[in-house]
Parts: sequence; structure tokens; C-alpha cells
Amino acid sequence: MPKKQSTTGGPTARRAVGVALAAGFLTLAVAAPQPALALTAGPATTTARTATAATVPSPVGTWSVTTQESDHPASTGTLYFYADHTLRLEAHPGPDGKPVFIGTGEWCAGYGGTLHYEFTHPLPGTRTGTAYVELDGVLTSSTAFSAHGLTNRVYDDGGTETVTIDMTGTRTA
Repeated sequence: MPKKQSTTGGPTARRAVGVALAAGFLTLAVAAPQPALALTAGPATTTARTATAATVPSPVGTWSVTTQESDHPASTGTLYFYADHTLRLEAHPGPDGKPVFIGTGEWCAGYGGTLHYEFTHPLPGTRTGTAYVELDGVLTSSTAFSAHGLTNRVYDDGGTETVTIDMTGTRTA
């Protein structure tokens, strides 16, 4: 059946109606009225919505952290988040005040102050090896964060184990 077009009511009321018969089904297509194009001499105004880095806290800086692994007492340390998305953890102060181990890794920030970071550090003590730590957290303010994740321990004797880890931090610089 040929297409029919109604032009009553001017350009704002113009619409197209089409009817087609295909494969035994009847299809009816109706186009909505199209408004007439209006030209104005004034410039169009727009409202820009932009997010700036200042609106989302950044973890870059020095943090005093408390770490709790599921099978160890809580420990303290210092966590440094660097602007190049690397990090350094100095933890478990020894009798001389120096950290027993130093960990290094990477971090990335996500939407709404979320934070993901990973690092490795040597396992001190009688059963040596390497710890692979992965945490997901949130900056609860510009001066505090909390995170939860897993530590995968790989021992030099071939053994492995996985434990949960919680970390909280307070910005010191």
C-alpha cells in the first residue's frame, strides 16, 4: 500500500503514516509531530557540569596506618601514597624503631573516593617468604581511610596461605 502523508495543521502537526504488509504481519509506523525549526539571533546558553580533582580527596601523602591480619595482633606503620601511583609501606617497628620490613606497590583511585592498592613485602621471622597484599578501601575524608582485602603469603619453603587484612589510616602529612 502506498504511503500517505497528512499536511494539515502546518509544519508542527506534520506526521507520516506508513503501512506495510510483510511476511503476513501488518506493521503500522507513525512518526511523532516534528516541531518547526526556529532561528534565534542570541547565543545558546549551556550549563557545564565538570568535576575537578579538588572535589574528590586524594590519598597522596603520608599516612599512619594500623593493620590487622586475621592471624596476627594489630600492627602499625607508615604508608606513603605517591603522585605517580606508587606506594611504600614501612611497618612493624623493631626495637630500634626502624621498620622490620618495607613494602612497595601501586595504587589507583576510583569513583567517590574509593581506593584500590596492591603491594608486596618480605615476610620476616623464622618462616620467610613474600606477602602479596591487595586491598580495596574508601577515603572516608581527606584525612582518613579504611580498607579490607587479602594477604597471600608465599613461603620460601613452598607453603602458601591466604588471610584477611583490614587497614585504617590517618593522614600525617
